[in-house]
Amino acid sequence: MPETENNRKIYSLLELSKSISRMIQHTYPDAYWIKAEIAKLNYYPQSGHCYPDLVEKQQGVVKAQIRANLWAGNYGRINQKFVEVTGEPLKDGQKILFLAKINFHERYGLALNILDVEPSFTLGEMAREKQLTIEKLKRENLLDENKKRTLPLLPKRLAVISVETSKGYSDFRNILENNAEGYRFQLTLFPALLQGDGAVQSIRSQLNAIADRSHQFDAVVIIRGGGGDVGLNAYDHYLLAKAVAQCPLPVITGIGHSTNLTVVQMVAYANKITPTEAAHFFLRRFQDFENRVDEAAEKLIRFSQNKLKTEKQAFLQMAGMFENQTRNLFQYYETHWNYVLKNFEQQSVQFLSRQQNHFYRVISSLKYAPIQQTQFEKEKLLNVQKLLQIYVQQRFRREKDRVDHVESKVDLMKPENILKKGYSISTMNGKLLQSVKQVEKGREMITRLFDGEIKSIIK
Repeated sequence: MPETENNRKIYSLLELSKSISRMIQHTYPDAYWIKAEIAKLNYYPQSGHCYPDLVEKQQGVVKAQIRANLWAGNYGRINQKFVEVTGEPLKDGQKILFLAKINFHERYGLALNILDVEPSFTLGEMAREKQLTIEKLKRENLLDENKKRTLPLLPKRLAVISVETSKGYSDFRNILENNAEGYRFQLTLFPALLQGDGAVQSIRSQLNAIADRSHQFDAVVIIRGGGGDVGLNAYDHYLLAKAVAQCPLPVITGIGHSTNLTVVQMVAYANKITPTEAAHFFLRRFQDFENRVDEAAEKLIRFSQNKLKTEKQAFLQMAGMFENQTRNLFQYYETHWNYVLKNFEQQSVQFLSRQQNHFYRVISSLKYAPIQQTQFEKEKLLNVQKLLQIYVQQRFRREKDRVDHVESKVDLMKPENILKKGYSISTMNGKLLQSVKQVEKGREMITRLFDGEIKSIIK
């Protein structure tokens, strides 16, 4: 009962808590189906109890939160059923539909006591999330990205993501390392968690490590064997599927016996259900190549034999033709060379004859040339002498004629010859009269004619 003090009712904490508990039991007497997300499972292996933190999110924001109790007896039953249906144990991040009673404990407060979980709801949620992952990868054009990688003809250097002690990895190694054909593979293990909450991050980290050394490997193999279908939900995770799609090397998966493909298997370069099948996938590459080599060798042998036979026939045919051609050619050149030799001989004789005649002519010319030259010069001098004589005579006659002409002119100019022509010369006082002005009256003027003189007195 509450205490009364100064007209106030004062309740103890226990009284209040019991009151709240009674009210809740009265208001919420039944068990209710509730859907929520397990923010954290809080499983304690020693006691077997779980104390899940349950939340409801809207657009990533927590809108409601409450603590729950999943006692050990219920947890074992519920988790086994949950694994059988979904392939996954109860874990953080799962959305579940559960049956619970609302309980308020005076010491531990409000909580939901989980009585059952409907795994088909979570399975639907997982399928829905898987589909969302696929659609997101499609939008990003990553769904077939890894299938575009080039797998070498003979992939020998394999980066294996697995657990060293797992049966699947053991089977994978045993098949590759003990194959009957003696093919040799170089396996490098990158240990990783292959299921459970840490699988996504663990496998992604190893894919990044392999990508940094991608030049050292031909392909990546993700091996997960011996665990049934439990824990495959991680392989539908968007981040892991994206990492596989974007891996620079072709990724081959052998992650279990699932009847439904996980998203990682869908985006991988090749999906092999089991590690054994993955190992045989690589062996077949070598076997196929060896078979192709053997077939090629057989074809090459047959081709070589046929080619040799054909070439032999062709060679014999060609040898016959060559023999005939050689013989004809030899005969031709023999005739030709005989003709050439004969012609050369004739031309040589003619040439020698011409050279001999020319030599004789040269000798003869050398012998008589001085005499002929002397005679020629002598005749030349005589001709010059004659020409000089003729020239002198002609010149002498021309000069003589010119002198005679001058003498004739001089004779014509003589006074007596002029007087004979009727001219006269008058003088006065012994001077030749050339003008009437020289004439003086009373003086004697002598006029000389051809045949005598006339003296006369000027009046």
